[in-house]
Amino acid sequence: MDKQPVEQAVFTSVKTDGASGYRVVAGSAGVGEADARELAAWGPSHDSMIDPDPEAESFNFHPLPSGAYCVSRSLTVGGAYRDGGRRVYTHCLIVPPETLARFGNNPFSLIRATSNQGLWGGDDPADPLLDPLWLPGGAAPVDEALLTLLATDPGPENMAALVQAARDAVCLAVGGTPSPASLIAGLFGCLPPECRLEFSFSTGLKFSPRRPFRVVALSGDPAERCWVAGYSNVAVLELRSGTAPRSMPLDGWGQLVRRALAAGQIPFLAAQVSKRRFNLSLDDLPALGLQLQEGLDALEMGGRRPVGSAAAPPPAHSAHAAHRRFSKSDTTASTATAASHRSTCFDLSSPEVLNKLEHLDDVVYEAINGQPGAIEQLQAAWPRLLDELGEEMVAESREQYLRYALSIWGECADADGIRQSDRAIQALDVLCLLFGETA
Repeated sequence: MDKQPVEQAVFTSVKTDGASGYRVVAGSAGVGEADARELAAWGPSHDSMIDPDPEAESFNFHPLPSGAYCVSRSLTVGGAYRDGGRRVYTHCLIVPPETLARFGNNPFSLIRATSNQGLWGGDDPADPLLDPLWLPGGAAPVDEALLTLLATDPGPENMAALVQAARDAVCLAVGGTPSPASLIAGLFGCLPPECRLEFSFSTGLKFSPRRPFRVVALSGDPAERCWVAGYSNVAVLELRSGTAPRSMPLDGWGQLVRRALAAGQIPFLAAQVSKRRFNLSLDDLPALGLQLQEGLDALEMGGRRPVGSAAAPPPAHSAHAAHRRFSKSDTTASTATAASHRSTCFDLSSPEVLNKLEHLDDVVYEAINGQPGAIEQLQAAWPRLLDELGEEMVAESREQYLRYALSIWGECADADGIRQSDRAIQALDVLCLLFGETA
């Protein structure tokens, strides 16, 4: 997988040649002018930190005009200004989408990797021209250990309320326990990677209308809380263990999060969140949540169904009903599902299985989109992966590939109804290979 450099920049206030004020004072050569202007627009000035402690820090995330994303760390440096405020130093990483994808589209995983490698800066740069950084490796899409902690504090009801409120609000100010940073990280863990980039955030900067983060930390200052709550487009949510959140209706996805955390089915939730679903959007989550709850029902029943009930495979692990001819016979599929549904859910949580499924996703996507050599790679890899993973494990993946191919066929029709045959044929060739048909 290609490794791209991560450009970097520093936004702070430094006196140079008689000039002063907050601006981008240093950056690597790949930082474009439009991105630099955006960094300045989002960047915090002095006295912007919620916590005045010199050791406090804020991690921030927002999009950039180039299509990259800014992942930054802000902290106070130096002495206090005359008005009592302190200078804020923000180290910005300009992260390509491909790099962020290696970390599950989770900025917190990338933040952790940057911290582990000691790459965050805090000193005024001696040279305005910085070298780009390299962030090798990646991370699993979901931090199950974090979700386990959050299932206890603040608890399933509160986490479900957080997921619902963040999706419903233009801007959500969140506070409580364990900390805004942990709560926001937990929010990302409860969302599919395809939907995470919709949520810009700050974990420790004071709310400011000129910094339009979608999720922000809530200050402990009562006066500032009142000021923030006064904005018509800002929702305020405070979460504490043992205290029920304010009443709000939960859609299918919020219900899934609440049920999975309450039942201790975090591996199931992590496995479902981690699956790649092409073209998934926030608007799709309510219906997807309802569908996945049926799989959760089956899991909680131990894989057994009541006598006399239909023995169809659970939606989370079967091919789409409208395309049943692509699956095994009903009898074979039903028998396999009843015997192995519990083990399927368990296996899906293992990094080895997830890596294989993600590799399959990558090859299928590249083959459908006509990348040179991809169809040959898929022809070589598919029999091996099918043998290693089994029919039940890849059933939903094939369903997603079918849906993606159908969307490609729809996009290939222009206003005159003329189809771009090359893309349609590529998608058909891939489906014939995956479903064992001959074109």
